[in-house]
Amino acid sequence: MNQLGANATGTTAHPMPLSVAHLSELEVPPLKLIEYAARAGFASIGLRTNPATPGGIAYPLARKAEQAELRRRIAATGVSVLYIEMVGLSEATCITDYRAMLETGAAIGASRLAVAGDSANFQAVAERMAEMCDLARPYGIAVDIEFMPFRPVKTFADAVEVVKRADRPNAHVLVDSLHVFRSGSSLDDIVKVHPAILGTFQICDAPREPPPAAELATEARTRRMLPGHGDLPLWSLIDALPADIPVGVELPIAGQFPHLDAPARMQLMVRSTRDFYASRRH
Repeated sequence: MNQLGANATGTTAHPMPLSVAHLSELEVPPLKLIEYAARAGFASIGLRTNPATPGGIAYPLARKAEQAELRRRIAATGVSVLYIEMVGLSEATCITDYRAMLETGAAIGASRLAVAGDSANFQAVAERMAEMCDLARPYGIAVDIEFMPFRPVKTFADAVEVVKRADRPNAHVLVDSLHVFRSGSSLDDIVKVHPAILGTFQICDAPREPPPAAELATEARTRRMLPGHGDLPLWSLIDALPADIPVGVELPIAGQFPHLDAPARMQLMVRSTRDFYASRRH
């Protein structure tokens, strides 16, 4: 991965490379996303290769020619694919249905798969998680479960329970700043957990007061704010995490900045995140 510098925005970089989640610009197809990410100064991207909701946008990249072109673009830009997403885990999930998704992920260099828990039966979710980890491991892919307050695996503690029950070395938790605070997750739990359980960290900001419960999913998908532009106690969360955890942004901000095109919004994401991290050093 490229180390972030001041080339894209003229600001001092946080030394850790930044990744951008596909949700940030979900209507941008993968080849363009890599191009825009490189221009903005991102080191890596996440790709939505499976829809997060029925009928949702996704880019399966099933054709070998698509994968080959993506690899060429990766080589040309230095922007890698950090992870692919999103698979919901429940009693009804047939894990072998996702073999092709994992093969695609390996072909384009992805090292992580993001999943979510879609059943209140955590034992069933953990069993599917273990099966997914076993399927993914030969491809060199780790599996990160993302807790969300509007899905059955709601909190950090829920996700840790699933990972511990799954008991696989490539099973981890994806920590999303919005979900931490909207789910009421305990920062003490994050501090105390073994660092090996933690996979990646996605940062965004938001108002301190949550919306009504029925609007939590909408907020997560369309109303996130740039780091430092909201009221979440982000530094308390960052201090609770390992210093070397991979950092990414998930910032679907098109509705807030309709006058900017996707490349400009992605540059704004990098600049704002760098400025936020740099602000603590001043």
